[in-house]
Amino acid sequence: MKTFNSDLWQYLTHMSSDGRPIVLYGTGDGADKIIRVLENVNVPISGIFASPGFVRNRSFHDIKVESFEDCYARFGDTMIILMCFGSSRPEVLSYADFLRSKCELYAPDVPVYGNNLFDLNFYNSNYDALLKVRSLLADEASVKTFDDIIAARLTGDVSYLKDCEVSQEESDALLNTSREGLMIDLGAYNGDTVLRYRPMFSSLTGIIAVEPDSRNMRKLRENTSELDINIDHIQAFISDKEGSVMSDRNLGRGTSAAKGNKIEIPTVTIDGLVNNRPVAFIKFDVEGSELEALNGGTISIRNNKPMMCVACYHRSEDLFALPLKVLNINPDYKVFMRHTPSIPAWDTYFYFV
Repeated sequence: MKTFNSDLWQYLTHMSSDGRPIVLYGTGDGADKIIRVLENVNVPISGIFASPGFVRNRSFHDIKVESFEDCYARFGDTMIILMCFGSSRPEVLSYADFLRSKCELYAPDVPVYGNNLFDLNFYNSNYDALLKVRSLLADEASVKTFDDIIAARLTGDVSYLKDCEVSQEESDALLNTSREGLMIDLGAYNGDTVLRYRPMFSSLTGIIAVEPDSRNMRKLRENTSELDINIDHIQAFISDKEGSVMSDRNLGRGTSAAKGNKIEIPTVTIDGLVNNRPVAFIKFDVEGSELEALNGGTISIRNNKPMMCVACYHRSEDLFALPLKVLNINPDYKVFMRHTPSIPAWDTYFYFV
């Protein structure tokens, strides 16, 4: 595994001290997190711009939001652009390519959830665990993906992501779609993954779709209402124990449990949902609660050995904590890793087969 001597934040500190302007692309939660890290390393922000059509007359952190053209007119190709949000939309990825053709562009890795920043110190502190996971990967494509994702997270260089990305169809080709049993979709959103996987699996006995957000649940029910199979729609958080949590109401795709906010939502476990029935496939994309979900599915995973697709981009420690947890539950799995097109290193999954 590669040895790194610096990370993006150290590079930005050096470049800023040399007078290079640091400009943010995008506003919102991701930009808030990046600004906090930049403040911690004493890197000033010289400008902020938004995508075409989203500039408007507004400010962010008391800095006027401009167009790229305005920033480029002031700084030219000396500016360093930090992309402050994540996207897999082709038009956004294409625009990022355009920006890269004009200036240096990086996609800083700040955790979606949790407080562990994937910087050089984190990498070195967890090197042994990362190396162990790397040694357990089942094919060369997984090893390359693992190495490239780490490099992208440390350096912010999106070229590493492009080097390892594959199509969703190539990722799903890892699955044995003739397997019989339930499909469980954890983080079912609006039904997009249910609709994608249902035609692929020929021997499903039913589908359980878990989604905590009420607006997403309405869309999920509508979009899956004509499926040719029984589907249980469960509005709940997946967890390691059954009960309830308080959460903000209607938070959209990024819904996660939070204490002391407006609405009480049930929590469920994989083992409780399965209730000793055969399981063919489980998809996990639960906004940083993947480890809790695995803990609540120990019996089902050990006994059924379902194929699993587990998101590993919400928390910095997901790259090693999730596969080591699964293999501790059931060491018979082969472990694969795939990344589909997105910036930053989102849409990255472990497949357990």
